[in-house]
Amino acid sequence: MRDSLPDDRLEVFHEGLATLAEDPRTKISAAISDDENTRSVALSNTMAIEYVISDGLLIVLVGHIVDTSHVLVENKD
Repeated sequence: MRDSLPDDRLEVFHEGLATLAEDPRTKISAAISDDENTRSVALSNTMAIEYVISDGLLIVLVGHIVDTSHVLVENKD
């Protein structure tokens, strides 16, 4: 996923991960496991991740990237 992002979005991804590394249990993240170590957070309006905090590591499990350049049904604006 990371290698296929355009440079501007890759920069946002890296900045989001760096910020999250400083505070992995940030107020805007949500616990998605009972022990609160598996969490979800939106890095930007078009990027979200699910991650786990374990032994001082932040491990990204799933990345969600919204790319609206190719959609199944166009908006009827």
